[in-house]
Amino acid sequence: MKHKGFTRAMAIAGVFLALLLAPSVQAWAQMPGGKTVQVSHKTQMLNGKRYFVHIVDQGQTVYAIARAYGLKEVEAVTKKDIHFLHVGDTVWLPCKGQRLSDGTLAPAASTRAATPATPAPSTPAETATTPAQPAAQSVATASIRPRVNSQSVVVSLMIPLYLSQMDKISTSKFDVEQRGKITYKSFEFIQFYEGLQLGLEQLEKKGYNVTLNVVDVEESTPEAVEAAFRSHNVAQSDLLIALLTRQPFEKAAQLARDAQLFIVNPVSDRSEIVQGNPYVFKCMPSAQAYAHAIVRTIRNSMTNSPVYIIHSGAKSESAMQQALVAELEKQPAVPYTLFNWSSAAKLTTALKGSPHAAVVSIYQQDRSKNRIYVSQLLNKLASFKSKTPTLFSVADWSVEQPDVDFSQLQNLSYHTFYSDWDRADAAQKDFIKRFQERYKTEPVNTYACMANDIILFFVTGLQQKGTDFFRQPVLPKPQGMLGTFHFAPAAEGSGFENQAATLYRMTDYRFNPIP
Repeated sequence: MKHKGFTRAMAIAGVFLALLLAPSVQAWAQMPGGKTVQVSHKTQMLNGKRYFVHIVDQGQTVYAIARAYGLKEVEAVTKKDIHFLHVGDTVWLPCKGQRLSDGTLAPAASTRAATPATPAPSTPAETATTPAQPAAQSVATASIRPRVNSQSVVVSLMIPLYLSQMDKISTSKFDVEQRGKITYKSFEFIQFYEGLQLGLEQLEKKGYNVTLNVVDVEESTPEAVEAAFRSHNVAQSDLLIALLTRQPFEKAAQLARDAQLFIVNPVSDRSEIVQGNPYVFKCMPSAQAYAHAIVRTIRNSMTNSPVYIIHSGAKSESAMQQALVAELEKQPAVPYTLFNWSSAAKLTTALKGSPHAAVVSIYQQDRSKNRIYVSQLLNKLASFKSKTPTLFSVADWSVEQPDVDFSQLQNLSYHTFYSDWDRADAAQKDFIKRFQERYKTEPVNTYACMANDIILFFVTGLQQKGTDFFRQPVLPKPQGMLGTFHFAPAAEGSGFENQAATLYRMTDYRFNPIP
């Protein structure tokens, strides 16, 4: 497997997170010599130059590693303080045609990636065990160009890793808890990269070849995105994964459309990102997917129960509200009512006459308002005691509201789209174990899991179906994939949205998926 792009952040993240979250991991002083080093022939590109990527093993030193690669110690690239290494840290060694300790010669520095070997075909077992999903509609408005390299899938990743600011980042508990700051966001984005790397390893075991072009976009401006897009030759890719904020992503999507390049958005909930651009894939479930899962559960387990939808009237809630109403209109036996939270007294009156009601919350404001709202709503619903309604929320309060009363959620038979790890799931347990072994910290589901699934799904699709995969992006779930993608065009001339969403119910203080 070939990799382009420099990922110094991996080493820094491994060290920082190991120190912060795994204090039992031991560090040792850097001394000349060290344990015998087995060289790695995996390489990556940085600014047109090729580097070996070496993962530190127990007892290895920078001196010993550099010597194994035929280099001086000062030529090795690692974290700022080279005097301490941890197992799992990454060291980059420049390729200059030098002789390695195993007797082979390093490739010369080059601006072009070597041609990978021919990928192995998929085995029948890979495609026979998972039932095929319903066929998605094809994209008639997108021109699909040939693969860049018929022997390798070329993937570009645009992501803010803040490499130039790593020396300024503090790893104190206080700083890490300040969500939204660069000092915190860099850890989240690095976890996305690390999850993607585990997915790449699964593909490598299947014999697939992937060329990864990592593009660090530090400035959150459309101008910075365009400069990075052009300077890193992103257009010459088969797929672009862009973990960017709103305006930068919009610019990246525009550039991708102009280049006839399909672009994946990993974590945005906004349906408008696919509108008018048939090259965009939105991986987070659509409003229709959430609404369908909720209404199906109410229809199957709460026959004829009235449904009360609580909202705030905010524009951000309109897509979810419309989707719920559309699904409920298909179920004439299920009566429903919309309640603005500003009229909460009316909701109380309605619930008194409905002993088996379903309350569906789509309320979404800022963090402070959400916290107050959740507390007030739970207290209100808990007051009904024997006539306690069943509660559904699109947002996962068990994760988003750290001080939520879990006993109240349990008593309300709480249903949500659980966003943490399902540790009863064998595939997720295996992924968590591999992530912890490699990076010495717990993976974040939203980032690490999504990255793993994106690379497995799209690379497998392109290897098995070629570029026709973009016309109908449906395939059996690849081995190692943790979630589910079922993409369908949002509208004529628009991109794809994920129509798969899994609803969970809290039972005995555990979240269990509803089939």
